[in-house]
Amino acid sequence: MDKAKKEALQELLKILSDCPEIAERITITIKPNSKPQQGERQET
Repeated sequence: MDKAKKEALQELLKILSDCPEIAERITITIKPNSKPQQGERQET
């Protein structure tokens, strides 16, 4: 995971921990990578 994505997820988790009532209104969709990133193996 690149640094920008990791920081964004950490910020989101911090917001959710500070304001748990907004968690009910948030939907997160995570799509699988269609192509593995360089240096990563795709497991089958």
